[in-house]
Amino acid sequence: MAPPGFAPPSYATDNIPERLVHKDPPPPGVDTNGRAYLVFFSYLGLCVFLTNFIIFRLLKSYQQLQRSATTRLPPRNHVRAFVILAAGSLVTTWYYQYKAFNVSYRTWMMWRSYYDLTPDQMHWGLWLKETSLYKETWMTTIVGNARYWWTHQIFFLACVLSLTLEQKGARRGIKHTWAFMLLGQVIGISFATNLFLLHLLVSPPPPKPPTSTGIYRRKWLGPWVIQLVTILFVQYPAYMLADEYYWFHQTDFLPMLLTPHIALLVLPFARAILPAKYLTDSNVEFAGTVYRYLWGTTIIGGALLFARITSMAYGYSGAIGIWNQLFEHPAVSSVAFDVIFCWLSWYTWWRAQPRYVDEVLGGDEDEQSGEWVSGASGTLASGTGGEGGIRRR
Repeated sequence: MAPPGFAPPSYATDNIPERLVHKDPPPPGVDTNGRAYLVFFSYLGLCVFLTNFIIFRLLKSYQQLQRSATTRLPPRNHVRAFVILAAGSLVTTWYYQYKAFNVSYRTWMMWRSYYDLTPDQMHWGLWLKETSLYKETWMTTIVGNARYWWTHQIFFLACVLSLTLEQKGARRGIKHTWAFMLLGQVIGISFATNLFLLHLLVSPPPPKPPTSTGIYRRKWLGPWVIQLVTILFVQYPAYMLADEYYWFHQTDFLPMLLTPHIALLVLPFARAILPAKYLTDSNVEFAGTVYRYLWGTTIIGGALLFARITSMAYGYSGAIGIWNQLFEHPAVSSVAFDVIFCWLSWYTWWRAQPRYVDEVLGGDEDEQSGEWVSGASGTLASGTGGEGGIRRR
């Protein structure tokens, strides 16, 4: 039940971080650290690579859709909306992320200068070497009931993206679902969500599978089992991180935090590495039923977590305290705006459904036959090359 501005538990009683009390003097000359720089810039390079990789695939898919004679392009206002949301989420979350880096450096410099450093020059290498930005950022956003009210929602929204990647992305032939999930973890869930929803809009319809009645075996186990485990390994740690025990026991905090991050990557990377035959829902009808239960599990679990955190945060600081945390620390602001843009994106997607998305995605029955259904116009477009065509129902 930490008050606003509460220092992480690693700070001593006199408010000086214990990790800075006993430090070796800075090395003579330039106080850089090659490994620290390598890790930091590798992280930034990964962000740039994933963004360019996904955008390139998105543009390639859009070009294929333009050349298709059997499918039509999505409405421009829908594409424009998700482009704006993607840009807005990226700029907003990373504006505050940059400010969080700045606050981290100034805080480190303040305590370091108490002993041996002067602020007349920048000491980026030493700062990166002595600061765990990942751990520091997450502790800042989790420690405190009002802060965690914003942060806990990102776990639920990551589950939503994971389910959508598996249920819609894999069936529509989007093989690089791993890139979206990894992008969501290194940049922002809202940015990855918007790019994926945009990819769904401009993706060609899935090919029609073989229609032989004997082609499918009765297989009750499939990727949905991994997806169920993923949901449990994301929502349970999110529930436990609200406990103050983990705020004051850092050795237990980090494993609990890393668990959902790793769990969310298992299935997307398994699809990228393993042959498709090992991760195929041969019984599509059964898989569709299971995924409805998985959605129910995710929503109910998220609702219970939201009710618990809201009760704790409201009981401690009230609605005004929750609102004040939105701008109290830039690290919290980055996660909070990530959450806000996620909700805006899913609301926009929901609003688009009656007009277009149903035409693109179709229902479970149509996914079984691999055909692209237009619910609004009553047309059906087959994804096969030679037999493709728009037919009136």
